[in-house]
Amino acid sequence: MDYKYIFFDFDGTLVNTIDGTEASAKYALDQFSINTDNIKDLGRIFCGPPLKESFSKFNLSEADIELAIKFYKKYQAENTIELSKIYEGIKELLSNLKKIGKSLKVVTIKSRDVAIQILKFLDIYQFFDEVIGTCDEFPNQNKKEMLKFVTEKVDLNKAIMIGDRKSDIDAGNYCKIDTIAVLYGMDSKERLSNANPTFYAKNAKEIYDILLGRNIKCNS
Repeated sequence: MDYKYIFFDFDGTLVNTIDGTEASAKYALDQFSINTDNIKDLGRIFCGPPLKESFSKFNLSEADIELAIKFYKKYQAENTIELSKIYEGIKELLSNLKKIGKSLKVVTIKSRDVAIQILKFLDIYQFFDEVIGTCDEFPNQNKKEMLKFVTEKVDLNKAIMIGDRKSDIDAGNYCKIDTIAVLYGMDSKERLSNANPTFYAKNAKEIYDILLGRNIKCNS
């Protein structure tokens, strides 16, 4: 396959943001006197799904959910950027892909501004042609519609979506492009398999090999 247009999810694919995600969720829920000390994997609950979906698990009213999202985003932007860690091999992957002329874009339901701050902090922002995230243009955190918007500009036969969540693979399928499900992020292989990805990758090297057509094994 000659993949020219490569779309990356953010959380759990490029960057490990689980510590910042957990801290932001804890702060937001604390504002409603919800004790999170005994909640296992709080970061995983909030790392990936739309915030409204995650906060709805805590019996908050619609109005309180909207307020909680504001608390979360403010805390995240002001306090958690430096908690983010790039996954092993990702910077080298991005650099090598740019050297051979690939077009790289981020598609995330995270705040676009926060995603850009983190990419700059980790010194990988320069590799991306575009960052599509939650903003005035996309206020509803819908990964399928975000990806559809950006793939309308490219040759679908040369496009691929890379992500760690079932929702990433579902978005790729929705847009009729190939997908890579990475196995080092949030969702298990069993859950990812339910979305029927084109490929699986255990690490950055395997992503690179797939994109270059090396030792490809579909759905294995």
